[in-house]
Amino acid sequence: MLTNHKFSAKLDGVSASPFCLKVDILLAMAGLSYDVLEGPAALQTAPKGKLPVMKDQEELIADSEFIRRHLVINYNADFSGGYSEAELAVAHAFMRMAEHSLYFVTVCTRWLPDENFAVIEDQFFGILPPEMRSSLANESRKSVIAKVNNHGYGQHTWEERLALGRADLQAISTQLGDKPYLLGNRPCFADAAVGAQILCTLSNLPFSGWKKTVEQFPNLVAYANRIKEAYPEEATEAA
Repeated sequence: MLTNHKFSAKLDGVSASPFCLKVDILLAMAGLSYDVLEGPAALQTAPKGKLPVMKDQEELIADSEFIRRHLVINYNADFSGGYSEAELAVAHAFMRMAEHSLYFVTVCTRWLPDENFAVIEDQFFGILPPEMRSSLANESRKSVIAKVNNHGYGQHTWEERLALGRADLQAISTQLGDKPYLLGNRPCFADAAVGAQILCTLSNLPFSGWKKTVEQFPNLVAYANRIKEAYPEEATEAA
């Protein structure tokens, strides 16, 4: 039996982690049943100190991409959508852009503005005892700020970040067009990744410039909601 180790925190009813959400969608696409381990207990098992992690028997697979590969190799999961290698190369590039560029605009939006961080502290750390909550939340915030500064996005102004993010959104919107999924009528692995990233941009936060930017692309909002409806979180969670 597979056990999906993930964060329990949600924003507007959607997993706060786009990578945990991506794995949920992949599992639903594959029709695989699984158990769930959430919260601090899940994080304590993480070989790389991050979630998601998939446990398969005694093996721990860290990182959403290695989880996807494990499902393909060991469970015959097919996330190709029946597309050609050339088409899937395009899908791979869009997935990488969403996970290594678009994602960091979302991270900065959540953690840098004080008014948004107040929501994050409540939703991410609310299960902790009050005497621990604030200190751990602020330590995590410092770590995130260091990460985005090292990456580069933390060094930009808000206007610059939004401009970079908008360019990514425009590219995805153009590729999507009026198709239901990135490559056509059938979803592939990249839809799990890109759809999860866009869903996580739509969280209601006090400082909402990023969400408003995303909402300027109606086909992306419809696309994210389509994936949410087609592959609800934990749709194949074991009873």
